[in-house]
Amino acid sequence: MIADLMTLRLTLLLLMGAAFLQAEARTPWTTSRVQGSPEPPKPFVAEPVYSQIKVENGLELVAAGGRFYMVTREGKVWSFPIQEDAGPPELVLDLKALHPEHDSAYSIAFHPRWRENRQVFVCYTYAQGVADGSKLSRFRLTDTEPPKIDPQSEEVLLTWLAGGHNGSQLQFGPDGFLYFSTGDAKAPSPPDELNTGQDNSDLLSCILRIDVDRQEAGRAYAVPPDNPFVGKPHVRPEIWAFGFRNPWRISFDPANGRLWCGDVGWELWEMIHLVKRGGNSGWSAMESVQPIKPETLSPLAPITPPVVAHPHTEAASITGGYVYHGKRLPELRGAYIYGDYETGKIWALWHDGSKITRHEEIADTPHRIATFGLDEAGEIYYLHWGVPGGIYRLSRNPSVGKPSAFPRKLSETGLFADVAAQSPAPGVEEFQIAEPMWQDSAESRRFIGLPGETTITTKINRRKDGSIANSVVTWPTDAVMAKTLSWPGKTGRKIETQMLHFDGETWNGYSYRWNEKGTDADLVGANGEEGGPAQPWRFHGRAECVRCHNAWSGFALSFQPQQLKQQESPMADKDFFATSQARLVSSHDAHAPLEDRARSWLHANCAHCHRRHGGGSVPLMVNAELALAETALMNEKPTRGDFGIADAKVIAPGAPWQSVLPYRLAIQGSGHMPMIGAREVDVEGWRLLWQWIAGLPGSPEAAGATKADAADVPSAMRLVHALDAGQVAKPERDAAVQTALASPHANIRALFERFVPPEKRTVTLGPTIDATKLLALSGDAARGAALVSISGKCATCLACHFVNGTGRDFGPDLSKAGTRLTREQLLESLLLPSKVIVPEYLPYVVETKDGQTQMGFMVNQAGGGQALKLATGQTQPLVKSNIKSQKPLPMSLMPEGLLQSLTAQEAADLLAYLSSLK
Repeated sequence: MIADLMTLRLTLLLLMGAAFLQAEARTPWTTSRVQGSPEPPKPFVAEPVYSQIKVENGLELVAAGGRFYMVTREGKVWSFPIQEDAGPPELVLDLKALHPEHDSAYSIAFHPRWRENRQVFVCYTYAQGVADGSKLSRFRLTDTEPPKIDPQSEEVLLTWLAGGHNGSQLQFGPDGFLYFSTGDAKAPSPPDELNTGQDNSDLLSCILRIDVDRQEAGRAYAVPPDNPFVGKPHVRPEIWAFGFRNPWRISFDPANGRLWCGDVGWELWEMIHLVKRGGNSGWSAMESVQPIKPETLSPLAPITPPVVAHPHTEAASITGGYVYHGKRLPELRGAYIYGDYETGKIWALWHDGSKITRHEEIADTPHRIATFGLDEAGEIYYLHWGVPGGIYRLSRNPSVGKPSAFPRKLSETGLFADVAAQSPAPGVEEFQIAEPMWQDSAESRRFIGLPGETTITTKINRRKDGSIANSVVTWPTDAVMAKTLSWPGKTGRKIETQMLHFDGETWNGYSYRWNEKGTDADLVGANGEEGGPAQPWRFHGRAECVRCHNAWSGFALSFQPQQLKQQESPMADKDFFATSQARLVSSHDAHAPLEDRARSWLHANCAHCHRRHGGGSVPLMVNAELALAETALMNEKPTRGDFGIADAKVIAPGAPWQSVLPYRLAIQGSGHMPMIGAREVDVEGWRLLWQWIAGLPGSPEAAGATKADAADVPSAMRLVHALDAGQVAKPERDAAVQTALASPHANIRALFERFVPPEKRTVTLGPTIDATKLLALSGDAARGAALVSISGKCATCLACHFVNGTGRDFGPDLSKAGTRLTREQLLESLLLPSKVIVPEYLPYVVETKDGQTQMGFMVNQAGGGQALKLATGQTQPLVKSNIKSQKPLPMSLMPEGLLQSLTAQEAADLLAYLSSLK
């Protein structure tokens, strides 16, 4: 009996084991044809060098005396021979051992005569916020071979405030003086919290220039007498140029002495500057062409625009480089080579001293490019940031000129056995997640394919107590994830299939647009498309994909432990599922805790950008693994506008009507969040966030009475909530919506525009305007004239311009606009009014000694002297003795976004009318 029971038990165990093994079996995916890229290959690829050298968080690579010197953030300086078979590196200096307060090391520079005087200079910092925490120090090299840095020889030359943006790179110029960069010493948001970018009374946000071979005025250095601001009151004489946010890597071109600088941008732009003596690069009055704090403009110098400004769709954290004069790659000689930390892209720029003669992207790497370096032969290298990191150089791409076999149709990918039915091919698995992102009511199906029998592997690093410190997830080359979006309902019409592909180095996003019959889908171009069945739809471009699918969010947003409904999958090892720190729940699960539902919604819709380093321009971090206190949500002041909400908070606990976050979720158009992936309001998500915020413990003032009407934004928010909750009967509902839509306040109207049925909404151009498509439309000048009439949609033009005798004399007279400008130039002036500003229409802010401030254009009076032409059309004489300051603004007074509220045809009509004015 006992033997029979044991046999039965063993049989059951074997059967269970067999079932487990069967469940875990992984069918190979052998039909994949997703390899390479549809784009023409870049001319260069990254080639690892010095692979035997252990690199961790490297920030500087400098050559001297036949050796490379590498600075790591932790404060160690290592050296190794430049030849590629170099042995292990030698420790040259350990700043952490010398200064326990040390936080980060940034740069090293050898004196031009270091062999004789043995001097080397190092820039490093203590913790953020320490007044003298950024330090420039001189050290002596030992006489040993190879030389080391004597830690006891340190002489601190200069200190300044340490902060989030430190700059801190050292370069000796061709004149023998030491140049070094400083940032604005604060976190990304709010921008330039210290207002130091245009303040020249301190050392921040500058490139400084000093003479380290002399001492004067009690300093361990001297100020060169030809520095541009020597003798200016309340101006630091060390300043060579200013107006930088976080100047990350500066360098001189030895051929002509030009000083190049990469400046990390804030919200929209990444900049490359050609720095000149006394130059003002604009921060924080401007971020490239975007006004930030124009009222802070320094009177010392007008703003010099950047040589190149990359939008955040293609760069997110610029890294300045060097002008190449090496021999390995003669096709790059004379080019300034620079890259981007976030996207891994590398560009080459040729400049003749006055303009760009050639500019192109030359490589797209998977690396976080922290710094570039030159060897003594002028060959260029770069450091990949991280643990582990690495040293790389550029090599010619062997794929150049070869045709691409990348699938142009979804049916060619090998993902599906039946494309129309969305039946996955053998080895491709369909999976579900806990909380999908809202995409305008579209429903989604998700698939994952790993080539052959490969799997996702995970390395877990644990703390001493056994808890997970971090993990490194490795995906196999040519892994593919796909998501097909369809409209809900019986028709289930398919819209697009979004695809992520890991090419072995980085993830790339693609979109396939379904045809009307639903039989197949075509690859969308690199810049995306507008269109779609049933309602407006954005097919996102490749660069837009990487805004969300970034390294900080783990690239594959859905196939992550916290999202997967199944505890495990044969696609990944068990360690992958052990790393989840916060299991998400469905926001629609009424049985789940309210806060878990709200946090899951925020994670799915917002956390890909709004997390540390994720790319969002505001400081909140909403990924679900953070404690609520770490998210910077509660009672925080909004940094990008309050939308007319008095005493607004990002989230005001207990008072959603006083909170900017739910306001952004409730509106359409400009300001709507999420910014990418949706245009319509997720009503259920908005109501969930409202309920959660309303239930948070708040102050008695937060719970104060606010009427539900359209008198102001908070009361309008309460009215919208009441409408969504069905608390208002239809006759009163329709009347309330019409009243709100007639409000003179745009922030109130924005809350109610979604109550207009989609088929009755006017399709306007919105914030993304394709100039080429607009110029291809034929316009009607008569209809355009009606738009600019006193009762037309563009009547505001007459508030500043004369048009055939009607209007106000402030801006340029448009009566002969078609004579002065081509149709293309007219459109550019409407889309980018600050790009080209005619000198007589450069605005000035004039502050008088009696405390008055006025803005307008400078004009010469008939009897001599100057006057300010005001927006009223009047001219205000200026008394020179009463002027406290007058500052030019590097921006047009003509607002941007003038065409957003027009339809494409209306914009074409407007262009036709302006072109006809001759």
